[in-house]
Amino acid sequence: MRLNGMMAGGPPPGDGGEDNIFSRDRPPSGGEKRLRQALLLGGVLLVLGVVWLYVQGGENRALNALAPVQRAALFQETRDDIRRICLTDAGVKSGGRLEKRCRQQADFLTRFSECDEACRREIAPFVQDTGR
Repeated sequence: MRLNGMMAGGPPPGDGGEDNIFSRDRPPSGGEKRLRQALLLGGVLLVLGVVWLYVQGGENRALNALAPVQRAALFQETRDDIRRICLTDAGVKSGGRLEKRCRQQADFLTRFSECDEACRREIAPFVQDTGR
């Protein structure tokens, strides 16, 4: 008995033209191309979003990893810097030169749980409203 077509490893039944669904060389349709592109784009955006979120939380992870004594010392040093540089006459009179540094330091202080209500009132002039 002789096998014909695909069973014998030969061409599929029919003429083997482009409309043959058994052809390995059949190019993807327009809808398949768009679906692949959308899935690829969605996957890339998802990966970028995860990386961005991870990077954004890096500073908080670093603070949480500190030993309590180190964390308290960093908090106190940062708060003292703000008091010495930003809340004195020298800091106020410097105009915009120190303003960016004061904002950064104040934002950093808000990441500490040690920054209580009194601390937040003290740094309020420098804290940018970020919704935190």
